Amino acid sequence: MRPGSHRAGAVLRLDVLATPLAVARVASILAHRQFDVVTMDIAAPVDGVRRITIEVDTADDIRLQQLVKFLNRSSDVVKVIRLSDDMSHNRRGAFVTVAFPEGRLAEAVAIARAFSAEIVEADRTRCTVFTAAEPARVDDLVKALSGFTIRELVMAAPLRIPRPLRKHTAEDRGRTGGQR
Repeated sequence: MRPGSHRAGAVLRLDVLATPLAVARVASILAHRQFDVVTMDIAAPVDGVRRITIEVDTADDIRLQQLVKFLNRSSDVVKVIRLSDDMSHNRRGAFVTVAFPEGRLAEAVAIARAFSAEIVEADRTRCTVFTAAEPARVDDLVKALSGFTIRELVMAAPLRIPRPLRKHTAEDRGRTGGQR
C-alpha cells in the first residue's frame, strides 16, 4: 500500500492452532480465494494458539463474509474477528529514512516533532524517523517528509485491539443529554 492512498480494506484477527502447517493453510485459503493481502502479522504461540492479523484489500462485504466462513471451516482456525475502525484501537508503526542536502536536518526534525515522531538516527544528510500512530497520521507524516528524498519506508502491519464495550453511567448520559 502506498502512503497517502487509503484502500478500502478489512482487518481480520485470527486465532489459529500453533501447529506447523496452520499458517500455510490460512495463506492457502487467502490465495485460493484470490485476496490481495496488504499485511500479515503472525505472533508467537501462546498456550497453543497463534494470533494472526491480516489486512486484505477489499471493499466487498459479501466477499469478505465468504472469506470469514472459509477460514472458520478450517480445522486450524479457532476464531475469526473482523476489527473495524470504529470498534478497535488502530495503530501502525513506520520507519522513514530520508535524505536531504546538508543543512536541512533541522527541517526534518521539525516535521518529525510536529507529528510526535522520533528521530532514531541522524547525520548531516540523512535521518530515520520512527512513528507509531493511526494509519492516516502515518500517511500524513510520510507526505510531509516527501519534500525530501525518501530512501526507505518500512511499515508494520496494523496493530489493532478491540475496544471494550462500556456501560453508560448516569454521568455519561448527563454529558450526552441522555442519548446514547
